[in-house]
Amino acid sequence: MEKRNRSQGWRHAKLSGHENEKLLKQMLESGSGNLLKALDTSREEIASIDIGGLNEKNIPSIFGDTTKSKTDCVIVIGDNKKNVSLKKGNGQVYLITPDRFIRGFQQQYKKIIPDIVKRGISLYWGTAGDTLAIIEKVGTKKSYETRKHRLSGDTLRIFDGDIYKELVNWFTENAAEIFDFCFSRGLAANPSDYAEYIWYFNTLGENDNNSLYCINTLKGKIAKAPPASYSPKGGGTTIWLPFGFVQWHSPTKTIPGCMQFHHQYKKIKTLAEEADDE
Repeated sequence: MEKRNRSQGWRHAKLSGHENEKLLKQMLESGSGNLLKALDTSREEIASIDIGGLNEKNIPSIFGDTTKSKTDCVIVIGDNKKNVSLKKGNGQVYLITPDRFIRGFQQQYKKIIPDIVKRGISLYWGTAGDTLAIIEKVGTKKSYETRKHRLSGDTLRIFDGDIYKELVNWFTENAAEIFDFCFSRGLAANPSDYAEYIWYFNTLGENDNNSLYCINTLKGKIAKAPPASYSPKGGGTTIWLPFGFVQWHSPTKTIPGCMQFHHQYKKIKTLAEEADDE
């Protein structure tokens, strides 16, 4: 298998994702694939199929500007519309600045994030003005933390144990809304733009995933999933979530970085299977 660095991997994921979407559209238009069966419809009943990809357009955001929709594929069946998020496999599901995440989450779910958690986000993702001073004083990975301009979990624990605990507890207690934010709503202002389904399918032969999941069903089961936790390796630089993980990332190498949410097919599948058992 060809090895790629992070930048090459990013480009490959984006381009192959668009190619995957193009092939999916052709497949759906021909009436093949299990998506139509899962949606309990036939090609003859479909009024239109629209897949974003390279020609995706911005939509109105809750901030009054524009944003990208979490919906990749819109299938119109009679007077009904099905919004589907397409995934090839494991990967990034949302990249957002800490400020927009805090503002967006609070506005979408009418919840106030506690100040201690906001402080934890600002230190873990390095937007706090005293980040470097803290690293200099108690940093456990000083070279890494200074370069990334953020505190690792280990350093955050030493600096303030309460912030360390409350940050990961907040991700546990709000995991369902965070999942919905990453997969369905994002910053979209109009509910008609929210994704309703996740379809894992890869036409490029990179894996054999072919599964359709209802986002609301998965969201309702996350409360029973394992709690969020700091990664045991690397000094706790990643927070594990029921559907994947969140970490620091700066694709343009600018400081501070962004909150990068990843989804993992195995975890999503586990949530779905637990839902099926009930």
